[in-house]
Amino acid sequence: MVAIAGLSLAVVPGMAAEQPYCVVKGKIDGISKESRIIVQRNGGDHGADVRIKQAVIKADGAFQFTLPEAVCNQLYDFRIEGMRGSFIFVAEKGQVKVAGDIKKMYMAEVSGTPENDRWNDYQHFTRRQTIVSNDMNMSGDKYSQEEKAAIFNRLQSESKAYADSLANNYPGSIVALYVAKMPLMMMKHSRIDSVLNVFAPHFSRHPYYLQMKKRADILRKVAPGAIAPDFNVLQPDGKSKIALSSFRGKYVMLDFWASWCVPCRAENPHTKQLYEKYRSRGLEVISFSLDHEIALWREAIAKDGMTWKNASDLVGGLKSPVAKLYGIDGIPAIWIIDPKGKIIAEGVRGEALEALLTSIFSQESKL
Repeated sequence: MVAIAGLSLAVVPGMAAEQPYCVVKGKIDGISKESRIIVQRNGGDHGADVRIKQAVIKADGAFQFTLPEAVCNQLYDFRIEGMRGSFIFVAEKGQVKVAGDIKKMYMAEVSGTPENDRWNDYQHFTRRQTIVSNDMNMSGDKYSQEEKAAIFNRLQSESKAYADSLANNYPGSIVALYVAKMPLMMMKHSRIDSVLNVFAPHFSRHPYYLQMKKRADILRKVAPGAIAPDFNVLQPDGKSKIALSSFRGKYVMLDFWASWCVPCRAENPHTKQLYEKYRSRGLEVISFSLDHEIALWREAIAKDGMTWKNASDLVGGLKSPVAKLYGIDGIPAIWIIDPKGKIIAEGVRGEALEALLTSIFSQESKL
């Protein structure tokens, strides 16, 4: 989208002739001067936020603006330029009412339409959970580690139960879909599929639904049983290339890392131990770096004694085409691939990784 200069709506084809569909009206206490409201949505897939609307909030905190149907049925971030804090509201048909305070924007009450009432209820639920979590984290020795783990697990269970209840009771609710999408980067493809089944076909063309489906399709291709996606990228000399498929006939430990990733660097000594233990029995390690500066990459390789295969496209971070291919959302991330190129396991680390390799090569020795 291309933004029109001034306080106006971003250009969307066919929007100019549309009548206001959603009216957002309210007051934010604590405003001392006329300012600019910015309404935006998250770009998704690590993209930049997309500005949808700009409007004016008066010196007394009162504001009103409209949104056309073309941009409704989504949740948006409401900010005031130059000031901290924000809150989320649902753009839907009718009048959305807002009451808040500039010092606690996240506490703003949104109401007036069914989905905003539903979102407001969810916000109250999460605030109650936050109070419990904060009390636990700031309690000092009040709780044992076992008690803290129990509280954490209970909060996680309650969050999932709330999201499941929304989805099952309101499969036509955009708030239910949005809440179901929140833990997307922590969900396996099977879980995503089951969630999407609840909302289909009502939302099958909605951006939230499509984002979840895209994620599931990526994860499906890098799950155990799938053939590991191939790549042909640079080695540390900056000239020669290395292809995953060239290692057919050997077991491969594909390890995504970066020189700036502290947990990754902490794992490298363990990786070295495993490589030295099993390389003579057919294990290859390929450490794929998400660095974008070759000098830092080379320096980390030398410092950590990474004598195995190293690879990178030097794009950097989650923008790396290979990182996208594997659905990387955090590192370190490890895949174990068999001699035929099939993925055996993913997401294994530490003792679980060592146990898996021990099992693989003890079986190999019996053949």
